[in-house]
Amino acid sequence: MNAMDLLGALMKSGMSRSGEHRIEHSMGSGGTGGVGDILGQILGGAGGSAAGSGGLMDMLGKMAGSLGQGSGRTADSGGMGNAGSGGLLESLAGAMFGGGRGSSGSRAGAGGMAVLGGLALAALRNMGGARGSTEAVDLDDRATLIAGLREPANPAEEQQLLDVASLIVKAMINAAKADGRIDETETDRIVGRLREGGISAEEQRFVTEEMRKPMDMDGIVRAVPNRQAAMQVYAASLLAIEVDTDKERRYLQDLAAALGLDSQAVAYLHSALDVTTLH
Repeated sequence: MNAMDLLGALMKSGMSRSGEHRIEHSMGSGGTGGVGDILGQILGGAGGSAAGSGGLMDMLGKMAGSLGQGSGRTADSGGMGNAGSGGLLESLAGAMFGGGRGSSGSRAGAGGMAVLGGLALAALRNMGGARGSTEAVDLDDRATLIAGLREPANPAEEQQLLDVASLIVKAMINAAKADGRIDETETDRIVGRLREGGISAEEQRFVTEEMRKPMDMDGIVRAVPNRQAAMQVYAASLLAIEVDTDKERRYLQDLAAALGLDSQAVAYLHSALDVTTLH
């Protein structure tokens, strides 16, 4: 199983109705701006300080439109929001890694990892600023690798990145089971949508098996290597569900507590992804 391909398929197809909007909001003028700033910094200032006002969003939207990718809509002066999350994610991977990596699914997976990593690093920076810390977020090799913000330099690093991608995939599937509505019909619907996105038979079996397993929040939390990855896991869980039932809200509260995320980090991620229900 290629965890990056599967992550790309999950984020392109959208496990929740609001997933595409939330991805776009996190990087657009309606979001907090921090994610665009982080990604602009990694891209060598391509978005720069203008990212919060739509600079990075517009740049990637034009790229997505020129590639003819995304959800079938074409990019126009409205920017990335008209390119669709699929085109956005692949364009982000292309901007960062010189054309993306491998298949369309892997490009979307790389872009998705970058969005989640940017969210985590922006949340850490926001927390430091609110607490009066003058220390900037350290974009060292370890941080940028597991954030999906740079290419692995060797097989060991590639495995590290794939391990985090696999963990995020499992977290998204686990979150989707939070409201107790996942039955065989819903499983078939989700897998069918992913199959249309091009996932392999092996990946289809993996998703089906994960859907049928009992919820395992403890197993996911135990596999999280550090606070940054914890924020990536939480952000991915927000993308997987609507957060419109009491069971989903309780699941997120329990997940945040188990991951050791404080209320400030949770509030930042909810705001960046335009999730209005915090309680």
